[in-house]
Amino acid sequence: MLNQYKNYFHIEPDKGLLNDPNGLIQFKGEYYFFHQWNRFNLNHDYKEWGLFTSKDLVHWTNRQSAILPDRSDDKNGVYSGSAVEKNGEMYLFYTGNTKVNGARRSYQKIVVSNDGQTFIKQENIIKTPEGFSEHHRDPKVWKYNDIWWMIVGAQTVENKGAITLFQSYDLLSWKYQGVFYTDPNLDQMCECPDYFSLDKEVDILTVCPQKRTSYKEDDQPISSYAGYIVGKMNYETKKFSQTSLIKLLDEGFDFYAPQSFLDEKGRRIIVGWMSRMDDNQENNCPTIEEGYLHCLTMPRELKWINDHLYQIPLKEYEVLRKKKQQFKNECGIISDNSKVFELIITFDKPVENFSLSLNSNTISYRDGYLEIGRINWVTKELEIKTLKITELTKVQIFCDNSAIEIFVNGGQYVFSMRYFCDKPKCEIEYKNLNEGGNITFYSYEEENE
Repeated sequence: MLNQYKNYFHIEPDKGLLNDPNGLIQFKGEYYFFHQWNRFNLNHDYKEWGLFTSKDLVHWTNRQSAILPDRSDDKNGVYSGSAVEKNGEMYLFYTGNTKVNGARRSYQKIVVSNDGQTFIKQENIIKTPEGFSEHHRDPKVWKYNDIWWMIVGAQTVENKGAITLFQSYDLLSWKYQGVFYTDPNLDQMCECPDYFSLDKEVDILTVCPQKRTSYKEDDQPISSYAGYIVGKMNYETKKFSQTSLIKLLDEGFDFYAPQSFLDEKGRRIIVGWMSRMDDNQENNCPTIEEGYLHCLTMPRELKWINDHLYQIPLKEYEVLRKKKQQFKNECGIISDNSKVFELIITFDKPVENFSLSLNSNTISYRDGYLEIGRINWVTKELEIKTLKITELTKVQIFCDNSAIEIFVNGGQYVFSMRYFCDKPKCEIEYKNLNEGGNITFYSYEEENE
């Protein structure tokens, strides 16, 4: 029987559970997206790195297993990390997780590949610095002024979230440099940190704060989220100083553990794990019947525009556009189409209210508030995310068979969410398209697909 939830252009596994994107890099002209993977089951008991590769960021090949938990210092999980290139070789950094008699130990580990196919673990390891619990993970590495820098998500022994900093001249030997950043907004632990510059005066630190009941093993259910902080790193003091409050990276239901990389075109591209499912949602996710769980978001280009972080859909996705339809009437129905499409709504004049429904999903704008709704597949009830915005000029929707990403005002805000609809086609109804408004619909599937 055909899997009606199988996504058309989102990365997802053929089996098992996928989570955090890892080691994102363009290496010798090819894009590498590693990811957390349990290929044996649909839970989080086992972690290795799986791998997808692509020439164009749209069409992907599943390369299956890349890095396995086969050493004493990573036997309980190959956790998240990053990638860089040096002298034609790919260097991968990840957290090796071990547990002995229930006690966690974390080690930052190094893997080298010269061909992108064989991955050789190095003997060098980085141990957790004094003053921190063993929740010390997810190394992100970059180069500045011929020096390699690494930040690692951390938790102090006082149960406070922090980010540690390390330095290297050869990517193999690393020295601890102190606390890169800490703040009460990081809650009791910070994981999956990332750091990059988008402007000469603006650096971005992305973080995933967690609430934890202690520095031992207990997480509060789905307390963590993905956010970003604007600031500047001082390479002399080796500290990050913030100039803004923490803000959400994504306003939707399903977005976490993002990671960015710089491609050969000079674009800063970010990808997230498309899930913030709680245990009940995960255990009742419809794709379980097909033997797999979760997907990644579309890659997005990051830009700093008018003192705001924009996430912009890649132009590469335009290659998927097939049949085109346009609508200008005040109200209308777009029917007899597949569930895989792109929808662009533009408003040339100020809009006071507008609404659109995509089967069980809803988008409405009224009195300066944008609401995005979906039906929870467990409770069967409507749940809504609300955002106050000063104006609405454009909505661009990328709809897959069980994933939707909504870009507002050219990427000023993004809503990501999973959805599960039993209807084979998606009926779209819109209301109150004002004068000068325009809707463009692109099907991503041929008629016979």
